[in-house]
Amino acid sequence: MATTEEIKQKLEEMIQPLAVSQGLELVELELHRPKRGKSILRLFLDREGGITLEEIARVSRLVSGLLDVYDLIPESFHLEVSSPGLTRKLKKPEDYQRYTGRLARITTRGALNGKQVFRGILQGVENDEVSLKEGETVYRLPLAEIARARLDLDMKTNLKGDKDLS
Repeated sequence: MATTEEIKQKLEEMIQPLAVSQGLELVELELHRPKRGKSILRLFLDREGGITLEEIARVSRLVSGLLDVYDLIPESFHLEVSSPGLTRKLKKPEDYQRYTGRLARITTRGALNGKQVFRGILQGVENDEVSLKEGETVYRLPLAEIARARLDLDMKTNLKGDKDLS
């Protein structure tokens, strides 16, 4: 029996080209296989400017058809397809570059400059380091040291309507 990681890799190899053919990016694929109950396959898709409900529904139908044919997940499962949301995870160097100028929260594997959690404006990526401006300080965080990163929302500013959420 294939491991969860092996199944995920095969699923990504199958779904990535399908997403690209639809003008979309497969941002993340999650497969949860609990000891009891149905497994859950989650796909997070996006494209420049955001993804529509119609695109999500279309990809969901296409992926369901592929999964019926190739039967990569041996047990019964639920398929969930959605956008990564406003506070999407940042995983690839391209993500940090694409969202330059946006507020982000980054947690490092260990303390850097006496801190482990950084929240500031992304300044981009250079030489495998993410630049993040927090107040007047610009931190250079090595990609290899980043444990978790996601876009963040400044609720005070956004609630006042001073900033666009897109």
